[in-house]
Amino acid sequence: MTVGLGRHARPPWHGALVVYDRAYRLLHGLDRPRAQVGPALCVGVHPSRRARTLPDGTRLERGAPVGELHLANARLAALHVAGRSPLGVGLEFRRRLLSSLAELARRCALAGPLEDVRAFCAVTVFHRGLARLGFAPERDGLAWPGLVAAYQRALLASLHPAGGRRPGRSTYGRARRLWITREALLARYGQGAHRRRGALGR
Repeated sequence: MTVGLGRHARPPWHGALVVYDRAYRLLHGLDRPRAQVGPALCVGVHPSRRARTLPDGTRLERGAPVGELHLANARLAALHVAGRSPLGVGLEFRRRLLSSLAELARRCALAGPLEDVRAFCAVTVFHRGLARLGFAPERDGLAWPGLVAAYQRALLASLHPAGGRRPGRSTYGRARRLWITREALLARYGQGAHRRRGALGR
């Protein structure tokens, strides 16, 4: 899942982090081919553990199928190739993420493999960027937002060639869970949305 950190020494917690992350991904089937969504994401589908109201007012009953989105760590780690600037990495990451969201919308369309999934969520420290892509933060916070954020920061450091010394590593705040409904995803990233954007660009 991870890539080498070049000449930078791996931090002492690296091995345990990799083992835990691999075990989590194996348990939830995130590395299976059918879980891969485009070049940046993977998704695990499970029934909602409880009834909940999403940020936009959508009501999910207990047992309703929901998708949990995760980054495709191995593929995204390869973005940090020699000579690519931080800006270049950021732009390419955004391009891949948008491509994955478009693929997710395709799978949610009628007769698609994810047609029955009512909504998708992601837990991340990058909640501001995800909000700009149409996701809305959950009203109820995570049980341990600081701990989850610390784990995600450590995982990011393990994937980055500069390791723990990568720039900006302390700028991420607490983790949050964000949601996007199937309808909102299709409206923003579905084929109809692409045709409308293409027509406006002519």
